[in-house]
Amino acid sequence: MTSGFDELSLAVFTTLAPAGTVAFVVLALARLLARDHDAAVRIDRLIALPFSVALVGFIASATHLGTPANALHVFSGVGRSPLSNEVLSAVAFLLLVGSYWMMAFKQRFPDAVAKPWLVLSCVAGVALVTCTSLAYAVDTVPTWDTWYAPANLWFSALLAGPVLGLLFLHMARVPLRGGGAALVAASVAALAAGTVVLALHQQSLGGVANNELVANVLAPNYGGAIAFHALAGAIGCACATLSLRRRASGQTAVILSGAAALLLLVAVFVTRVEFYQLHMTVGF
Repeated sequence: MTSGFDELSLAVFTTLAPAGTVAFVVLALARLLARDHDAAVRIDRLIALPFSVALVGFIASATHLGTPANALHVFSGVGRSPLSNEVLSAVAFLLLVGSYWMMAFKQRFPDAVAKPWLVLSCVAGVALVTCTSLAYAVDTVPTWDTWYAPANLWFSALLAGPVLGLLFLHMARVPLRGGGAALVAASVAALAAGTVVLALHQQSLGGVANNELVANVLAPNYGGAIAFHALAGAIGCACATLSLRRRASGQTAVILSGAAALLLLVAVFVTRVEFYQLHMTVGF
């Protein structure tokens, strides 16, 4: 079993980093498709926000390594260790996005440089979420070594990330047209699919055991967490939808989408805490 602090720090990481990454991809796509130079500049400035969300998550994850020196040893397993691959992809993503944001403050930042940089950053972001989702493929931890683990993390990222990106687009005063509805639809679909996968994962725990216990006793509140995830997620998606109404002013849209993003992040966080409580090794 991990300590409570480890559970919380890892839950923060797998809530914020994937969501921040997807939110960045949303802003990057808006920037790539932007025809208005002023809107493109505003998006470039606000890329600091999804970058900061992902960075806070990454910092939280570093706390469970024990000492800073241990972080250096993580890189020695790149290519063969899921954890090493996860850390390397996180560093690559943060380096690309952070350096892009700093370069975007140049008075003349040509699209010929900005757009390939953004595309490469998006690829790094997809790699980060993928590597994070695969980091729990550990054959000695049967409660984690299932297809539910990567599916849950991806659906969590696609639940909170699009609405977080919607919030940042509202803040950047970017015309959304049909893009806002598409982002909310993506979150709604992720909520429905993610809730089903969470329920299937919970149901499967009764068949997983070691010499001491059955896995479902490790997280007795898993069912309640899934119900909260569905309820908070539904309310959050409803708030995001309201932020798209024509009668909503710019400030109202920011408030509604901000509330929506917060609700969805909390919904994800609650289920991530339960996931880490399920740590159980084979044997004893």
